Amino acid sequence: MNFKRYLEDPRMQQLLKLVKFGITGMLNTVIDFAVYTLLVSVFSAGLYFSQVISYCAGTLNSYIINRKWTFSTKNGFFSGELVRFLLLNICMMFLGMAIIYLGTQVLMLHALVAKLLSVCMVLIVNFLISNFWVFRPKIGK
Repeated sequence: MNFKRYLEDPRMQQLLKLVKFGITGMLNTVIDFAVYTLLVSVFSAGLYFSQVISYCAGTLNSYIINRKWTFSTKNGFFSGELVRFLLLNICMMFLGMAIIYLGTQVLMLHALVAKLLSVCMVLIVNFLISNFWVFRPKIGK
């Protein structure tokens, strides 16, 4: 099998999307963690307020990069994709907050450890839903 055909294989395309999503996710996570740490550690902001603000910063970056690079969408910035993306990420934000709550209040983890656990779990769920619902290709393409 030549390399070009190998890259065009649908399974390889999904793997490449996952890798791109992961790279984008790492950048989002750096932004998210930096904002969260700054708010919690420097400004003594509340954990949940910090989570909302930091998650929004990472989410904006995620939408901009994933729509063009990871999923190569041709839709306009303001489209049904944006609505689906925002709905998904609002749910993911609450999932992340729930994990932080369980981590800090039930498991008695440090706030930053609970945040790391939250990021890992949300990343997996977010990719699956992004790939199959948010940035799904239009039928017939």
